Amino acid sequence: MSQAISATLPRTRKVTIGSALGYAIGDFYGGGSTTLTGTYLALFWTTFAGLDIAQAQSIIGVATIVSAVSSIIFGSLSDNFYRYKLGRKFGRRRFFLLLASPLVLITSLMWIPSLPFVAYFALYTLFIVVLQMFLVSYSSLPTEMTSDYNGRTLLSTVRMIVSGVSTVAIPAVGGWMLSTIGEDRAISYQTFAIGITVLFAIVLFIVSRTTWEMTPEEAGYDVAKIEAEQKQPFSFSRWCRNVGKLAVDYISTFRISSFRKFMGIYLLSHCMMDIFGQTFVFFAIFCWGKNTAFASMLLSFAVIAEFFKPVWGLLFAKIGPRNIFQLAFGLGIVALGGLFATWKLQPTMDDGQFVVVAIAACIFWFIARGLIWFPCWTVFPFIPDVDEIVSGKNRTSIFTGSTYFIARILKGFVSMAIGGYLAYVGFDSKASTASAGVQNGIVFVMIGWTVIGLVLSWIIALTFKLDKRTDGILNNEINRLKNGGSKADVTSETKQVVESLTGVPYEKCWPQAQA
Repeated sequence: MSQAISATLPRTRKVTIGSALGYAIGDFYGGGSTTLTGTYLALFWTTFAGLDIAQAQSIIGVATIVSAVSSIIFGSLSDNFYRYKLGRKFGRRRFFLLLASPLVLITSLMWIPSLPFVAYFALYTLFIVVLQMFLVSYSSLPTEMTSDYNGRTLLSTVRMIVSGVSTVAIPAVGGWMLSTIGEDRAISYQTFAIGITVLFAIVLFIVSRTTWEMTPEEAGYDVAKIEAEQKQPFSFSRWCRNVGKLAVDYISTFRISSFRKFMGIYLLSHCMMDIFGQTFVFFAIFCWGKNTAFASMLLSFAVIAEFFKPVWGLLFAKIGPRNIFQLAFGLGIVALGGLFATWKLQPTMDDGQFVVVAIAACIFWFIARGLIWFPCWTVFPFIPDVDEIVSGKNRTSIFTGSTYFIARILKGFVSMAIGGYLAYVGFDSKASTASAGVQNGIVFVMIGWTVIGLVLSWIIALTFKLDKRTDGILNNEINRLKNGGSKADVTSETKQVVESLTGVPYEKCWPQAQA
């Protein structure tokens, strides 16, 4: 369904700090929206909306599946939106950013008390679908805004900083608002949540105006040919062929060796981060014997990790993805070992000593966790370059859709696995204390599972070869072939790089030459 890329104009527009910030503020919504709902929505529904916890969680669970399916739909739609007049007028990526701005305002209605269950379900489904629509197009922009390695790294670095700040700032502001107006009043949640949602809408509009993307011509679209095709009568057989081709497009993403490795690293490491996040409060309460306030206090130290993200960005550009992956996973394993040691040594410390050690161990973990999160979405904009030399197409949103689809499905299964295992070891969240067996079970999930995921990610990262040098060689070869160069004239080094990154014999790359 995507058009083959023809010779294109180079993307010479320079990414500056200002343009990077204009792009990155989008993750105030991308990261902040899930922080807002994850922290407060279920509590609001069960306290003021008349839902029980099973109903609230069922809405969120079903919406996770819906969001996985929607990522596939929006991935293809965004990549192919230049086939339609709206796309050629507003942009195939930025149109969806602009559309999300008014739609996100509608979702603020889910913060109104006493609506029917069906209304909350519909509104939350709209919320998660709009978020997925945004993320698929938004995550595709760095690949289109620049082909420069350092420029893409700057975009991703500033994005990660904004996302991290939003995940700390939103709970901080929310806590202040609730304590000021009153936690027992629905209006306190409504005022805060709706105010943040309005900010989300403003941010989305700004991002749609401060970013840029490939033109239809740069993306390889023949507008005259498309308009001629659209004048033809509807053909059911042609529609079926297009649906089949869409399925092939998504399946074909796993033909690319670098993408398979990226997915292995991303799914193993990031799903393990979710495991930690879902079990840390239980760990603090039942293993350390503290309360929720103590756990929240420790989590607030996550803001310290944000000051390290510029350092991670410089390191990424300096030492490359493979080395920073190894550094991240190594630090993560050591930090988790520190938390384990703190638990085992707690009986030997008085309360004052324990608090200091626990804070230090958590800060070390938050810094390591920030580094683990950082490289995956920083390296992602370079993955479509690897595919382009194989498929001859820019399929960024297809890759984004595949990533989100599989991640959402896997995260759903991981959440169920956590609940199933903790139930198996006898965990009871209403109990005041936990037996040694339950404590061991919590520690095994939070630390053991996470360490296993990081070790497997580390092993995969050792084989990851996409970096500044190889991406430069790849882009030079793509540009040479676009400009009519012969595949027979490829250098041995370029051929070796192409084959190692793609996992495809060079002779089968760049299908235009074969045609």
